Amino acid sequence: MHWADKIADDLIKDHPEREVFTCASGISPSGAVHVGNLRDLVTIWFVGKCLQDRGKKVRLLHSWDDYDPFRKVPKGVPQSYAEFLGMPLTYIPDPAGKYESYAARHEHEFEESLRELGIRVEFRYQTKMYESGAYREGILQAIRARKTVYDIIASYRTQGGSEEERERYFPLTIYCENCHKNTTRILSVDESEMVLSYLCSSCKYQGTVNLRSATHVKLPWKVDWAMRWRYEEVVFEPGGKDHATTGGSYEVSSEIAKQVYHFQPPVFQPYEFIGLKGLTGKMSSSSGQLLTPQDVLKIYQPEVLLWVFARVSPTRAFDLVVDKQIQRIYEEFDKAYLNQSNLPEDDKRALELARIPGRTLHPVSFRQLTSFAGIAQSNPAALELIFSKIGTPYPREFFEERLQKVENWLENYAPDQRTVLGSKRNYDYYQTLTPKEKAWVHELYRWLKTTKFTLEEATEKVYAIPKEPGMTEKEQTAVQKRFFQIVYNLLFGKDEGPRLGTFFAAISPEQYVELLNFNEETT
Repeated sequence: MHWADKIADDLIKDHPEREVFTCASGISPSGAVHVGNLRDLVTIWFVGKCLQDRGKKVRLLHSWDDYDPFRKVPKGVPQSYAEFLGMPLTYIPDPAGKYESYAARHEHEFEESLRELGIRVEFRYQTKMYESGAYREGILQAIRARKTVYDIIASYRTQGGSEEERERYFPLTIYCENCHKNTTRILSVDESEMVLSYLCSSCKYQGTVNLRSATHVKLPWKVDWAMRWRYEEVVFEPGGKDHATTGGSYEVSSEIAKQVYHFQPPVFQPYEFIGLKGLTGKMSSSSGQLLTPQDVLKIYQPEVLLWVFARVSPTRAFDLVVDKQIQRIYEEFDKAYLNQSNLPEDDKRALELARIPGRTLHPVSFRQLTSFAGIAQSNPAALELIFSKIGTPYPREFFEERLQKVENWLENYAPDQRTVLGSKRNYDYYQTLTPKEKAWVHELYRWLKTTKFTLEEATEKVYAIPKEPGMTEKEQTAVQKRFFQIVYNLLFGKDEGPRLGTFFAAISPEQYVELLNFNEETT
């Protein structure tokens, strides 16, 4: 059974009478939202689909934790933004001046990516929720039970707590009414009236807060999480594995949910982190070591990206490929897409979950597009001709979207993979060859020059030229590999290239054959 189906079945088993299943995710827009954060969204998206397939009503909720304070200036943001440290993320200006706030920039970019992926969720913007007073009762409930909250948190500390600290503890952040920073400390409390006075260490402002009407206060994370579970009636939420450790935020928040808010905490699905092939360590918004979903969708078709997530259980880490192995990812996807009836059930389900209604896919080979894009200069008409020559007469509307992904990939991640024919014979390289290797080149040139051939005949010929009677299979493979390397260098000036049989059949010989003509000493 696919992992998302199992989660859905378990949720139904745990809540047999529930009419609406609320699945939640959340991200703090403290910097550019990296593609690893997609695991939050796609997990509830896939589980939600599985619940709907079982006839259940589903509410998918994504929280933007944009009332969090700005804690660190990320890489790529002007250091002058240090002046905003401690303010809510929505109170900080967008560095480019395009959006209403720093938070809104990152939220908008991520939401655009979700739309491209066909993911539809209900958004909660926490600044609006807090400042509207929606959480007021939840805040008051936490303050009334502040010593219980303290006891829960202290029970998970190595050093425990103290009675003096317990008496002073208030689970509350007050944003200064003057400078909007969280650099405040409580001076006095009238618990009967729910009125607190505070002092801001940044601007020295002293103010008073009535919690029955205040709009500039916020619960700390572990209390806030528990409060929101109850407010939204969440039954399922995924999150990074760091939240699921013993004494971690999920365990602490679960106790607060039960003891303070009298709410059964949701099922929590921890997930492993995602890496990028070629990057060291996990992605991080603050370090700048990241790709956003927008970046990745420039090289991955939406269905392919969803499929990459759907086929891997949240409990498994994986690397999102942006190097030349992306060609293999597309090949695996195309093979699955074209052979759905023969797939194992889990693989078939992953493909179903990756579908986007209203879109039709045409799995034109990413590898072939990579090979031919440079030679055809990405001209759709020229590519149509090439595909017709190799027996796959795709019209341009079949490959234009994927061709753009190929172009973006070649330009930004793999310029060395672009295949461009040389402008003249590579005589210097030819001179380094052994007599036997030169003979291979002569034979290939004569055959290409004098023969009309099919793709199959060209493929058979390039494998046959370097073979000799009596060779073992291992020896044949070695000489064939060497022959291909020689031809690639003479045609493209590098050790790798497209499948030679396909290339020779697809491209008019007049474009390349003289690059293999070394019968005369010419440069």
